[in-house]
Amino acid sequence: MVYYSPSTKESVQTDPTALRIRGVVFDMDGTLTTPINEHLKQMRIEVQVPDGMGTLEYVDSCLEGEARERAHQRIVEIETEAMASMELSPGLVNLLQFLQNNGICIGVITRNNQKAVDHFINNVVGRQPHEHKGLFSFDPLLDRSFKPTKPSPDSLLHISKQWNIPPEQLMMVGDHGDDLLCGVRAGSVAALLRYDDNRHFESYAHVVVDRIDGLAECLAAGFEANMSIADSV
Repeated sequence: MVYYSPSTKESVQTDPTALRIRGVVFDMDGTLTTPINEHLKQMRIEVQVPDGMGTLEYVDSCLEGEARERAHQRIVEIETEAMASMELSPGLVNLLQFLQNNGICIGVITRNNQKAVDHFINNVVGRQPHEHKGLFSFDPLLDRSFKPTKPSPDSLLHISKQWNIPPEQLMMVGDHGDDLLCGVRAGSVAALLRYDDNRHFESYAHVVVDRIDGLAECLAAGFEANMSIADSV
């Protein structure tokens, strides 16, 4: 087990060299926002994705020509439909306030498209009270145009280099196994936002919370992580 010291300014002043989380990277759908599971199920059915494969993985590696183009078009259409029900994850503002108060960097890695990302920033975040909008200063915010996508660790390692923060001092937060695998394979802490239908991903996670602001308590208190998970995935 590896112990992570509290990620608070007070703890940094007391022991500045201790291992702690200095940056948090979020998945978007189902993590920063409420789940869109029904839309994802619809997408897999309509695109005819085989069990055991990700939707984008299947389309990009198994389809060609017009079939691939039609599949990508339908994926975008379903993603656009899902935007209408996009809402912030309960407790997110509390967590972002903690992260800002303690100087912790924040970023996003999503497999959604740029249009959905823009909708999230301009409309979902845009509906928030003025005093909260400064909490959503995600940088970078990587959509699926960054290749390869999750579960590859490349996007998280890219952020690690951009922030000049070692991967082991980053936390990747998501609601899907591919989010967690991205974190684990990068050598970072993987945190699962748990719902009733994603509990089977718990074995990939170093940290599990049932509400996203539970991560603020975890980071404030310090925690232990079984980093040997990487040896089994």
